[in-house]
Amino acid sequence: MQTNIQWQLAMLEQIPNHPRRITANELTDRLNSRDFDVGLRTVQRELKAMCDMGLFGLELDDRNKPFGWSIAACWRGLNLTLMDQHMALAFHTLKHSASQLLPPQSLKQLTPYFERADQVLASDPNNPWLYWACRVAQLPKPFPLIYAEQDPKAFETVQYALLHKRQLACQIQKMIKGQSYWINYEPINPEGITISEGVALLAFTVGSAHEKRYVQSIEQLRDIRLLETPAITRDDFDIARTGIDNSSTLIDIELHVSPKANFIFHQSKLSENQTIEYLSSGQYKVNASVSDTPRLRAFLWEMADNVEVIAPERLRDHFVRLINKMSRQYQNVTT
Repeated sequence: MQTNIQWQLAMLEQIPNHPRRITANELTDRLNSRDFDVGLRTVQRELKAMCDMGLFGLELDDRNKPFGWSIAACWRGLNLTLMDQHMALAFHTLKHSASQLLPPQSLKQLTPYFERADQVLASDPNNPWLYWACRVAQLPKPFPLIYAEQDPKAFETVQYALLHKRQLACQIQKMIKGQSYWINYEPINPEGITISEGVALLAFTVGSAHEKRYVQSIEQLRDIRLLETPAITRDDFDIARTGIDNSSTLIDIELHVSPKANFIFHQSKLSENQTIEYLSSGQYKVNASVSDTPRLRAFLWEMADNVEVIAPERLRDHFVRLINKMSRQYQNVTT
């Protein structure tokens, strides 16, 4: 004996995606041709019930008779009508970070879910999920620079090339002897996109033989063109290490750190083998094995009034030279 679920599934298989459509009469005929004994009124009743519950993305086009049924173009299996507050909060959170992390095609498909999430959260002003959404957010790290606005079309082209593994051609801004130049690069192989302090960075290689990887702000690319040729990909790419200088050397660092430094206050670590010793001077001696990178040196320079580099001598000399240079600059007062 046929069960309801059997003919309902068979009916759903026959309904096309929007903008194509099919009438209830046509669905009834197709079901009967497959030996399902159902009538027109039963089909109409089930279609209406599923649509009213928001199931399966069913849409009714009732602008002209006979009315037509279709599956919403954006529907990918999630029931919009039955979206609960947990799911709504997840989509609300995703919406605020999705523009840079998802390709445009995915954003377009998710728009109905973002809109539905806002409706669910706003349906009850006293619900705790709305309270949470208004009071918990991941904000960009404060930075004293205002960057030029990113060209959305250029960013979309880079996203498309990465998604479809296509090569690009573009111009990249370079500083040579104090002068700014735009250099042509063709082809380049996009390997990944990272977002750092609100800036979108593209990791890529150039040509087919050059093995060096580059990381460049997408804002510093112009005249970006999509090429027909497939990108050359490599298995050793690691998105987590994008922008990290792999040529940096491992050093054993020794620091004398003031207890006022946030580094000590938050009990942070420079490495897993870090040791901290309290000194009679009231400072802390910190020893750790770290990579000597520009990022490390910038971090130590930010805490220059609370940190003294004791070893290695090469790193200490770097800060001595930097301090002397800064001292000369600020003592050379112009009138």
